[in-house]
Amino acid sequence: MKNTRSRIAFLPLSIVAACSALPAMAAEKEPHLDIWLRPTKAGVLTGSITEGTPGEPVAERADVFSGDFGSDPKFPFAAFEPGFQALATGFQTTFSFEIAGPLQVYAGGSFVPTTATMTLSYGPSSITSTEGTVGGFTFSTFASGLLHDHFDYILNGVAGADPAAGVYALPLRFAATAPAADPGNVAWVVLNAGESEAVHEEAIRAAELFLACGIDLDADGSVGATDLAALLGGWGGSDESLDLDRDGSIGASDLAALLGAWGFNCGG
Repeated sequence: MKNTRSRIAFLPLSIVAACSALPAMAAEKEPHLDIWLRPTKAGVLTGSITEGTPGEPVAERADVFSGDFGSDPKFPFAAFEPGFQALATGFQTTFSFEIAGPLQVYAGGSFVPTTATMTLSYGPSSITSTEGTVGGFTFSTFASGLLHDHFDYILNGVAGADPAAGVYALPLRFAATAPAADPGNVAWVVLNAGESEAVHEEAIRAAELFLACGIDLDADGSVGATDLAALLGGWGGSDESLDLDRDGSIGASDLAALLGAWGFNCGG
């Protein structure tokens, strides 16, 4: 099992010309991975795990997951991946979740909120994203603790119209009861609706850097001197792309956050 360094989840950042800073993406589709739910003392964290019951753990910490709408041609705006898994613990666990903010759409280098929405459904339960945080429903493991469920992800257009093509990102945060575990990191589900695989891969990388790791100001994959230079260059201003704590100005608390993450590798 690969142990990855924990990533820091921030709200989306508006990074100017960020697309040119992203590395070239191959068009070849990567193997599908499910969301591995791991109750810990730090909360319910998400890792990645291969398809299967149980799957094979890949990384103990992952913040970005992918899937595609329209894998069933009869349902062009529905997706069934990624699924959710938990490994056997010897006891049953009940998970809960929330949609931790608005649905976002990839805009060539960064993500921006969209008026489209996404519905998650599982059996008779369903929840739809809004402009803010929305509490979801609960779902439970088997008595052994084993879990392998797949929700339906439904992309909704505005006023009944078909949604526009694009790559959409939905933020999810999980908690658990019996035993209790607080909400953990934000996991971003990045789903492709009609864009090329190359664009999808580019959007996944942008989600890793800007949604899951917004502290990487220059999008080079790590926190270091150039990020510090960018922050100091905007000192005292209100540039949203540098405002790490979202208090409306660039100052000491932003510097403290950056220095606290010095050397952090956003690639895991």
